Amino acid sequence: MTASAETNAETRNAAAAKPRSHSHAEAIDKLLERLGTSASDGLGEEVAAEHLIEHGPNLLPVAARKPSWKRFLEQFRDPLVLTLLAAAIIAAVVGVSEKADASFLARFGDAIAIMLIVIMNAVIGYYQERRAEAALDALQKLAAPSARVRRGGKVMVIPAADVVPGDLLELEAGDAIAADTRLLQTVNLGAEESSLTGESSPVTKDVGAPVPIDAPLAERPTMVFTGTVIVRGKGRGVVTETGVHTELGRIGEMMRTIGEQKTPLEERLDKFGRLILWICIGLSAVLMLWGYVHTDRTWHELLLEAVSLAVAAIPEGLPAITTITLALGMQRMARRGAIVRKLPAVETLGAATVICADKTGTLTQNEMTVRRVYAAGKLYQVTGNGYDPAGEIYEEDGKTEVGLELPEPLNHLLATAALCNNAELERDLDTEQWTVRGDPTEGALLTLAEKSGLAPESFTDSNIFVAELPFDGDRKRMTIITRDERGREVAHVKGSIDALLPLCDNLECDSGIRALTVADRKEILDQADAMGHDALRVLALCRRETGNAEGAVQEAKKSGATAADQLERELTFLGLVGMLDPPRTSVKEAVATCSAAGIRAVMITGDHKLTATAIAREIELWEEGDEAITGTELANMSQDDLDKRIMHLRVFARTTAEQKLRIVRTFKKQGHVVAMTGDGVNDAPALREAHIGVAMGKAGTDVAREASALVLADDNFATIVDAIREGRAIYRNIQKFIFFLLSANMGLVVAVFTVSFVADWPPLTPLMILWINLVTNGLPALALGVDPPDRGLMEEPPRPVDEGLLVGQHYFGIAYVGTVMGAAAIILYMTSSQEMEALLRTRALAFSLLAISPLMHALSCRSPIRSLFMSRPAISIPLVVAMATSAAIHLVAILVPALRPVFRTFPVSATEWIWVLGLGAVVLPAMELAKIVYRRQMPRKRRLPASSSATSQRP
Repeated sequence: MTASAETNAETRNAAAAKPRSHSHAEAIDKLLERLGTSASDGLGEEVAAEHLIEHGPNLLPVAARKPSWKRFLEQFRDPLVLTLLAAAIIAAVVGVSEKADASFLARFGDAIAIMLIVIMNAVIGYYQERRAEAALDALQKLAAPSARVRRGGKVMVIPAADVVPGDLLELEAGDAIAADTRLLQTVNLGAEESSLTGESSPVTKDVGAPVPIDAPLAERPTMVFTGTVIVRGKGRGVVTETGVHTELGRIGEMMRTIGEQKTPLEERLDKFGRLILWICIGLSAVLMLWGYVHTDRTWHELLLEAVSLAVAAIPEGLPAITTITLALGMQRMARRGAIVRKLPAVETLGAATVICADKTGTLTQNEMTVRRVYAAGKLYQVTGNGYDPAGEIYEEDGKTEVGLELPEPLNHLLATAALCNNAELERDLDTEQWTVRGDPTEGALLTLAEKSGLAPESFTDSNIFVAELPFDGDRKRMTIITRDERGREVAHVKGSIDALLPLCDNLECDSGIRALTVADRKEILDQADAMGHDALRVLALCRRETGNAEGAVQEAKKSGATAADQLERELTFLGLVGMLDPPRTSVKEAVATCSAAGIRAVMITGDHKLTATAIAREIELWEEGDEAITGTELANMSQDDLDKRIMHLRVFARTTAEQKLRIVRTFKKQGHVVAMTGDGVNDAPALREAHIGVAMGKAGTDVAREASALVLADDNFATIVDAIREGRAIYRNIQKFIFFLLSANMGLVVAVFTVSFVADWPPLTPLMILWINLVTNGLPALALGVDPPDRGLMEEPPRPVDEGLLVGQHYFGIAYVGTVMGAAAIILYMTSSQEMEALLRTRALAFSLLAISPLMHALSCRSPIRSLFMSRPAISIPLVVAMATSAAIHLVAILVPALRPVFRTFPVSATEWIWVLGLGAVVLPAMELAKIVYRRQMPRKRRLPASSSATSQRP
């Protein structure tokens, strides 16, 4: 047997047969007996089939998607839509009761028009949500499609769904864990569990003593869990739980207890819709009662007038325009890398007052990166992020770049970093992204070697692998022995500073190798402490010329020592490397923008408190007076204490899924609108509970994406800032077009309500009102919905949580503008001849007046404060085009002879047009006057309504 084979065999046997206490062995034996399996052969095929029947497939329950017909019908739940449906039914009933000799369109035109609007709104909403669902389907990934199990003493690959309790899993680097498994044997085994725990570093796994089943996942090294990945080593374990009984399944069950959360916009629209509904019912009832008592009109005439009033009061275009505005916002966000699963979620981020951000993979890259190197008494700074080798090594001053002629100690350190390594760097040719296959820590060391200008291959090609002593939790180090071109066998060692420094006798410096002094040891420990204080993970690197490895192994056997005892001694200390999972490049700017916008961002992570706090300081998330807390401290804190301290806590470290959920609920309890970002399974319950969950599309888990309302396809935290800006702009624009629609509708209500009280005056028909509300008012409202965002939008505080869609200023404006428009229409009736033929022509003129006046009013709706002459940009091209198009469409109803019987219009003379345009323009000076009065009152106001622009907060 060669020295390499013998050394490796000895090491593996030692690792696989770690001494166990009697009680530990008893516990394992009882577990195997309970599961009906063998530690060497596993389950028999027949027993496995029985277990599959008993426990069911190893599948997580997938939330059944609602059928298409149900999702389509849900678009009709809005109170405004339900009111329109009722109006359509009433209009149809009235049409049935009318004379049979009337045309079908004349009898049922009103009902058909209303139904078309309702159906159009439902189709748009359904289509947009289906598009988002299709985009998410493209992101889905299979977590563990197959597993290697030992059954009947034979290793076989089976579908992950067929794994059952009692199966023996054979594990190696790269395997996705198919089920929760108790380890029986390990060789240098490490698992990446960030999706479950938030811990960014791989967790070393062992067969050591059992821990309580309720211990945190990070404190259960004898187990590997569904959804995690083996990054190094090998192992064998027995499956203890499958499907819903795994830790991943438990989190899924937790999510089932959390119902769908309504967004603030949905709640406001529901409340607003109910208000409109009751106003319509009240006004229609008053009108019908008055007509029944004071007139001799038939019941269907009174009913038709009531429907006309209801149609006038309801902003029919509001559901459709809101849906279209949100859909356009969704498309703009998709172009920026954000996929919206629910339309109202587009706006919700704009209302956020708190963002709970997961650290690993969200604020940070989830890619270990070397930041600092200490060698031969010199400190070096390393630039770049992640596994991309783009970066340089600078001397301590951060300005002097290390050239290609590396100092010998640094060259040896980089060689050991590359050689004592089992990872591989890979570059995706399509995305040009660098990834690591294997341990992320080793990937960071390979990247460091690349940044020196010396590819790892330049070291590995000239050094032949001889033997390996894998990392284990007892030794806290790893050694690889190579033979160089001159035939020298060199042991390259890496590990923790406390494990390696006592084994070092020498120090490599610029002048060569010399004895390691007490002062040297103190300096090394001081440097390690400084790196640790900055939350860097510290590794020591050493080497030793071993001579003949085979001879060393034989000598060790004679003396009763291990190969490690013989080879890992009298080492030469090379230096230290400090690494961490770095922040994303754009996250600091995003955090600053959130702060300026009055949004409190907090970090929730499964990582260590010191590491999390250091990252918070680096991205300038940490402010004076902030505190950090661990999951253990949080578990011991009463809810009353948490309620009092929650706004002082900036970092929540080592948190579990339950604790993240508790944090989100505490913020919500205090009235905050909470956004939660995350990518792991452990984030999913909190993502579901938050007002809006934001998941990562690339690195995120399927469970997290399903629990979220917004998915960042580019995994870029900075995209959240764009989403917040877009959300605020959308809400601002929603307020603009709601004010526009309601003030125009109020003009119709005033006109219809007043005219209905005069016996001989013919009121506007429902079709006329629908035409005004949808055709002439719809396009300007839509143009207001895409008005450019104000420059200072992200410098304003979030709007108050209890603030409605409209504030007092808006309601006063609606009544004021409606009275002006309605009065202008009444003036037409009053100045007209009171003969019926003349009154019918006057009604046609009032129809045009109430269609044109809102078009002019739209110019004033861009800002509730600034004069229309001071708007920025001065001209809104979409609005001008919408106004011109609406005016042209309305002219069709007037000028086309074939449509005059349908709309009950007549040819209009030039004098009549001047009269209509003059009365229609009255709304412009009326609004300018109201704005002047409001601006004069502004200094006495503490804050402006949320609808006012940042650039318009001063007259």
